[in-house]
Amino acid sequence: MHPATPPKPIRPVGHSCEAATVRNAPIALWRAAELFLHALHNLFGAPEDVAFRHTLTRAPYLLLLSWIRVGEALLRRLLLIEAAALPKPNTRPILWPARKKRARRMMEFFDDKPEDWRVSFRCFSSNVGARGLRPRKRVLRQSAPPEASRSNLPSFHSVWPLAERYEALLRVFNDPTAYAKRLAKRLYASAVKALRSLIREPREAPHRIDLYDQLVRACDVAEAHFLNTS
Repeated sequence: MHPATPPKPIRPVGHSCEAATVRNAPIALWRAAELFLHALHNLFGAPEDVAFRHTLTRAPYLLLLSWIRVGEALLRRLLLIEAAALPKPNTRPILWPARKKRARRMMEFFDDKPEDWRVSFRCFSSNVGARGLRPRKRVLRQSAPPEASRSNLPSFHSVWPLAERYEALLRVFNDPTAYAKRLAKRLYASAVKALRSLIREPREAPHRIDLYDQLVRACDVAEAHFLNTS
């Protein structure tokens, strides 16, 4: 644990936030994450601002998506370092079986109340590649007259999923402890397989993350810890 004052929680103006929690990763790296989230906010606004737009055309959508992916890669690496600082469970770690599918029910969320959104931060999602930008499925397209060329028409993409992923970034930054504990259990149970999925990032990451080399070195130490203790 570092004695330096932890970074202030990122939260758009007008919303309350919890007190900063204990952080085991170097404070300089959390400061770099803070700077990244401020840059993300300056470029695109808060998560509720993104949700309010509802849709974006292809170019701004892909730009926002690339920044969200870099942020997720950054937070995954920080959580790995945090998890390596946690003690190994005394009991044998167990990989729980997949949960049964629940019956779907209608839920309503509002763009101006991100604190009520049900979001999750996935460290091992398989639908985010390490290379390139693969946009989500298009949900809205302008209709074109028969004589018009479709290649000249803008396509629109829903930004609600990106707003939710953006909100998840803020929640992980503000209170990483619970996420790190869950990650530690998974890594102690199956480090080799999990690490292969965990350490993935877009090619833009080294150019957008401050202290990137220091972050990678710290992650290498954390990876070795789990590989030697799993």
